Amino acid sequence: MTTPPPAPLVSLPAARARRPGQKRPVAARRRASLYARVVAVNATILLAAVLALTFTPATVSFPVTGDEWTILGVGLALLVVANAVLLRISFRGLTALVRQMETLDLLQPRERLPEMGGPETRTLIAGFNTMLDRLEAERRASVRRTITGMEAERRRIGQELHDEIGQRLTGILLQLGRIHDDVPASLRARVEGVQEEARATIDEVGALAHQVRPGVLTDLGLRSGLDALVASFRQHAQARVDATFPERLPPMTGEAELAVYRITQEALTNAARHAEATRIAVAVAVTADELVLQVSDDGRGLGEAGEDQGMRGMRERALLIGGRLRIDSPPSRGVRVRLAVPAANLTG
Repeated sequence: MTTPPPAPLVSLPAARARRPGQKRPVAARRRASLYARVVAVNATILLAAVLALTFTPATVSFPVTGDEWTILGVGLALLVVANAVLLRISFRGLTALVRQMETLDLLQPRERLPEMGGPETRTLIAGFNTMLDRLEAERRASVRRTITGMEAERRRIGQELHDEIGQRLTGILLQLGRIHDDVPASLRARVEGVQEEARATIDEVGALAHQVRPGVLTDLGLRSGLDALVASFRQHAQARVDATFPERLPPMTGEAELAVYRITQEALTNAARHAEATRIAVAVAVTADELVLQVSDDGRGLGEAGEDQGMRGMRERALLIGGRLRIDSPPSRGVRVRLAVPAANLTG
């Protein structure tokens, strides 16, 4: 099964369906090109000058008199102003288009540029907006494939940690308990030390398996998953973690829940392990329009290092669910991660 080639970009604006009573887009109207309009304006002014010299007493002598200089100056000024106005109207919007091109970030959704200016500029802006739509759609599909594969690998690793390594360590701990009473008294303290190490290792493996494969998120939902995540960081991190969650979260797709959970997890990990923060605040707020997640800390900030691969992963997950992720890091004032997801995107 072959996929038909996409239609040319410049033909898309004209091909869009119009509702009854809706005006036809200016870019789709039959209007003269910029070249034809410039020629027409200049030809009109020159023709007016010729007619004035032919059918009026106005003349140009040699040497040119002061009045004649005034008339020629007015004509030249009229010609320049007419061309300037025409070109300004025709090229209106190109500055915004260039600025959009210079600051384009496919991991950060943006509003599309309004179509303005002459037909050529309108067609160019419409084509650029259509290109952005296609690029963001392809980027979102690519991110979805990558994250789906990564999550499947996480589930496999988490299952092996829990079922294979966890069970083997539990078996070793049980065997140590059986031989505890059989060893000489002088060695029992050492056996007990090994038992404690085995128990600590089992706890660490369980915590790691939970981070890799958050089963509570699948079984009990995002609110319980965030509670368990914060509780785990409170237990293992040196920083104080304050959390503010609403009593109930709105219905969300599994993809949206996983994205919010992973972004929270990555932001907490960066704050606890890399930022040397002493206090971390996690808050989720829900309004009729959007869900907002904010994770802030009092650590050392990003500094000159900038964003790492983990932060790029957060941006990709935000893009996947149509959210806007903003990471602020004032000098020596910590980091604030803010995710805003429109309510319409939470349910797919």
